[in-house]
Amino acid sequence: MRKPRYVTVLMGIILFALLCSPPPSVQGFRYVHFWNFSVSGALIVSGNSSYSSEPYRFWDYYSNSSSQVCKQISQNITLNNDSIQITRLTTDIDGNHLQESNLTTPFQPGDILFWEEEWSFEVLDHRFNPPQIDTEQSGNVTDISSLMDAEEYYWYTQATSLWKTDNGTLIDLASSIQSELAEDEQEKTLALIYAAMSWIDTHIHNPITLTEPQYPEELVNSQIGDCDDKSNLLIVLLRLFGIPCYLMTGHWYQEGAITTGFLWGSIAEEAYLYVDWRNGVGHAWVMAYVPPWGWLPFDLLTGYIASDPSSAVYNSLYVRNVPVVTLWVCNGSDYIGERRTAQSDLVNHSLQRMEYELWEFGGSIPILDTLYFSANTLTLIALIATVSILSCLVGIGMRRQPTEEENSS
Repeated sequence: MRKPRYVTVLMGIILFALLCSPPPSVQGFRYVHFWNFSVSGALIVSGNSSYSSEPYRFWDYYSNSSSQVCKQISQNITLNNDSIQITRLTTDIDGNHLQESNLTTPFQPGDILFWEEEWSFEVLDHRFNPPQIDTEQSGNVTDISSLMDAEEYYWYTQATSLWKTDNGTLIDLASSIQSELAEDEQEKTLALIYAAMSWIDTHIHNPITLTEPQYPEELVNSQIGDCDDKSNLLIVLLRLFGIPCYLMTGHWYQEGAITTGFLWGSIAEEAYLYVDWRNGVGHAWVMAYVPPWGWLPFDLLTGYIASDPSSAVYNSLYVRNVPVVTLWVCNGSDYIGERRTAQSDLVNHSLQRMEYELWEFGGSIPILDTLYFSANTLTLIALIATVSILSCLVGIGMRRQPTEEENSS
């Protein structure tokens, strides 16, 4: 049996289409990572005086985003075994979600506050695909104010009690860093960020053990600090340059990681904070506005290589395909001041606080990512249609019975 002539013609069309049309760009698979987070704790007022309940009136309520879905599975808060009710959802000064409770009266000696919560998180990798950045393509700092709303620009460059841009030591440091750049780079946004990161990497060393957070001016003197310490110093330097920025925090799953023991005080002192945190490591990094690319993450701890400063972006946990839960942002608040007040209250009111946190990884599943077709989408569709028609015609031709003339030949 002879093959129909149209098969040869169609094969020629297919070959031509394959040669002339590039394949579609396929990003492939993304992964959804599943986490469970359980937290419990207790506060005992063991002193002889009352203590304001204001620090315990608001409770974290984790937020959904384009890369994560958060769900509160359960919550139980009691004071002396009486249930504390959540009255409404609200936000703090930085827009982080909070639950407001009906806990308004001061704690009395002997009071016991107990809480427990459970959350589930679904976190996507490929949270952010960074652009190709370099200092030559970077816009100038003077360009930024015209690219942002005036109120927004002020909000992300203002002085706060956490980032004191009026501190003489920090002003002198920022001026010194800027003056050491080549003249044509002293206004380049990315060049200034790289220079500030280089100074921090050279002069600030990582701590051996867990340390209390420090203000940037304190870090310059101690020269020992972890991720949030370095990030806060970078933020105040960038704000002195006029670059909008803020702090972002999250949790990084590390199976087997354990932080346990007395963070403040001891049983002997009858006032203490005891913690038991498992499988989760807190992390912090800087989000900075860099024209023409917009907001970019700069991570000074995970994967940063001084000889390649762009690694602070490309190797940041926010970019890397690892299960990171973003928890809250800091821009106008002062968590260091709040923490120090809490530590002082603990001593002055003989408070005993216990915290238990457990992060459990529930596995990952792949999902098909979006297909990004090339400009020749129509050609590709035509190619697919041609292959389909060819398959049908070949099938028909193979099934057709030969005629008498064909048999006689």
